[in-house]
Amino acid sequence: MRTDEKALHIGLASADITPPAGVEMAGYRARQAEAVGHHLRAEALVCLGEEGKSWALVCCDLIGFPGEISSRVRAAMGKAAGLEPSSIILAGTHTHSGPATVAFGRGEEMKEVDRIYLEGLEESLVSLVKRARDDAKPGTFEVAWSEADDLIHNRRVRNEDGSWGNEWEDADGNHPGYTDPSLLLVAVRRPGGKLEAIIVNYGCHPVTLGPSSLEISGDYVSYLKDRIEAETGVEQAMFATAACGNINPRICIRSGEQYPKAMGEALAGVVLEALEELQPIENVPVAAHSEPWSIVRTRDGKKGRGNAGDTTEAEVMAVRAGELVVIAAPGEVFSEFNAMLRGISPAQHVVVVTLANQYPGYIPTDKGQEQGAYETAMAPCENLEQALLGKAAAALAKVNTAEGAAQ
Repeated sequence: MRTDEKALHIGLASADITPPAGVEMAGYRARQAEAVGHHLRAEALVCLGEEGKSWALVCCDLIGFPGEISSRVRAAMGKAAGLEPSSIILAGTHTHSGPATVAFGRGEEMKEVDRIYLEGLEESLVSLVKRARDDAKPGTFEVAWSEADDLIHNRRVRNEDGSWGNEWEDADGNHPGYTDPSLLLVAVRRPGGKLEAIIVNYGCHPVTLGPSSLEISGDYVSYLKDRIEAETGVEQAMFATAACGNINPRICIRSGEQYPKAMGEALAGVVLEALEELQPIENVPVAAHSEPWSIVRTRDGKKGRGNAGDTTEAEVMAVRAGELVVIAAPGEVFSEFNAMLRGISPAQHVVVVTLANQYPGYIPTDKGQEQGAYETAMAPCENLEQALLGKAAAALAKVNTAEGAAQ
């Protein structure tokens, strides 16, 4: 049960991070934005416990972050807000219709419009976390679980010759591959009873819009947040992208606002029903731990993402507020890992956040790696399954002990 006398201090803030027309767009082929279809947003939640124990979750309508940008921004966030950088999760929702922030790590290749946008973005994100920290006041977390299984499909298919490939769309729902339909809601409630924020944790690529769409958009995530806020009156809806490296919307890679709007509003409908099931949970103790992960490439990366022998310095994080745990992993993690990561956590309610802090590429399961196809060709190396689970287990062990609670 929730103990109100041990209520946390939770701070919230949001910021518009929409780029101008002309920026390089993320995903697919190289292209430049011609207009803005939907504004992009970043949201921050800062959780403060006793004795200075704290963590922050920052979710951005962006494809993700390379380590060069993430490390710099988290350090500045920590300094501005009085937080440890290693306790800050900086994640992208993974829209493929936003600015190409993963590519922006290669600063010398940026156009002037991209460079100016990146400078402003970094300043906005630092200010965002400071504002959330300054906003911190008593609050508690509540959770609810649901499922949305008819909106997604596994885009990996077995060909007639036994090889594996990809079919990006599945309008009729015929693909037999594994999907994880779980939807976890985490709500912030203030002592007076006001519901102030909702975090939606769900695993599906934001790719209803394809390469022919040249308008900036957060994809279905933007329309999901729009409807939640309009229907509930909450001040801040957030989206944390769960493991979905092999999962697409059933109808996707199109051009036209109707596609992300339909997906976002359909998912919002599931969320709104699930809100009736919100339950209070124990909210203390608070802890955070970051487990370093050096990923050594064994193959040349595609799209200029490194060469064999290069090392990507990443991390797997676990943060805790009582019965609520957040596990943050880098890159595009296969859907099967949602259940795996939740299975190794002693906490009942586990938010799995991917595209966090670094972008090493895809993180397939061992089975997926053996099968091949696009995602495994984009993975930095083999044997990633046990490495990810091992790092997550180590981080979880820290936040579930007195030692971890002191991080």
